[in-house]
Amino acid sequence: MKKIILLSSIAMVGLLNSCDKVTNAYPKTGGNSELDWSLYPDGDSAYYVSQGLWPTFTANTNTLRNVMIEDFTGHRCNSCPNAANLLHTLEDNNPGRVFGASVHTSPLGISSFQQETASYPLVLYNDIALEIGTYFGNVAGTSFLGNPHGTVNRTLNGTDNTAGPGQWTTLTNNALASNLKVNIQAQVNYFPTTRGVFLHTEVDKIDNTISNDLGIVVYLIEDSIVGPQLMPTLVTEQNYVHRDVLRGCIDGQAFGRTLSANYLGTNGKYYVNYSYPLPTQYNSDNMHLLIYVYDKVTMEIYQVIEKHI
Repeated sequence: MKKIILLSSIAMVGLLNSCDKVTNAYPKTGGNSELDWSLYPDGDSAYYVSQGLWPTFTANTNTLRNVMIEDFTGHRCNSCPNAANLLHTLEDNNPGRVFGASVHTSPLGISSFQQETASYPLVLYNDIALEIGTYFGNVAGTSFLGNPHGTVNRTLNGTDNTAGPGQWTTLTNNALASNLKVNIQAQVNYFPTTRGVFLHTEVDKIDNTISNDLGIVVYLIEDSIVGPQLMPTLVTEQNYVHRDVLRGCIDGQAFGRTLSANYLGTNGKYYVNYSYPLPTQYNSDNMHLLIYVYDKVTMEIYQVIEKHI
C-alpha cells in the first residue's frame, strides 16, 4: 500500500530555511504534519508556503449535508449494473451533494464476482475495498449477504449500516434533508513532474453534542474505466463504463485517522494534511478524492466532499 506520514509537530515558522525538506511548520493553528517534500518539485516547505500553496481557509458557510453511497459491486455480477445505474441517477439528480464509490468486494472478501479472468481482465478490487467489504459483511445482523448492496452515509438502517438498492433513494433523500453536523474544506495541489498530491483539510465539528471520536478518510477514486461487465441479460458488455471505482485510500488506511487533539487547532477546528505519490497507472485527469468524516462508534458519515486531482 502507498504510505504517507501524518505526525504532529509544532515548529516556529522562523525555523524554516532553504534546507528544510522534512519538517513542516504549517498551519500555526494546529494539525501540523510531516510531509514527503520530495513530492514537491522545489522540495522545500518554506518555498511551498511562500508560493501560496498552503491554504488559509476562510469561514465555511456551507449549511448542507452531503451523501456518500458505497456500492458493493462486481464485474461478473449480472444484477450489479442496475444498482450502478441507480447510484449514478442519484448523483446526477443531486449534483455536488451525492457522491458514489464503486467498491469491488463481497461481504466476506473477494469472490467470483470480483475475480479477473481471461474474459474479465480488469483488476477492480484492492486491499482497501476488501477490508471494507469484509468489515460490513461481518457486522452482527448485517443485511449485506451478497452483491449488489451498499451504504448511504453508513446511516444505521435497522440492525446495520448497509442497505439494498431498493432503499437507497429513500435513505439518500432523508440524509440530504438532515441537519449538518460536520463541515469540511479542502485544497488539493498536484505536481505532474513528481506525481505528488498534497491535500490540506479543515474539519469543523459544528454539532457539539457529538461525543464519540471522529475519523477522517480520503478515498482515491477513478472517474471511469472501460472494461467487460456481465449485464442483466447475462450477456457480457465489453465496453461497459465502470464509474467511480474505489482504488484505495491515500494513507493506506480503510478507516482513516482519528481526529485527536494532535490535529486540533487553536480555533477549535481540525487540520489534517497529506502527501501522496499518485501511482503511474492512473491518469491524474481521471481521478478524484472523496474526503469524509464519520463517527467511529456508529460508523455514520457526517459529511463528504469531492476534490479532483
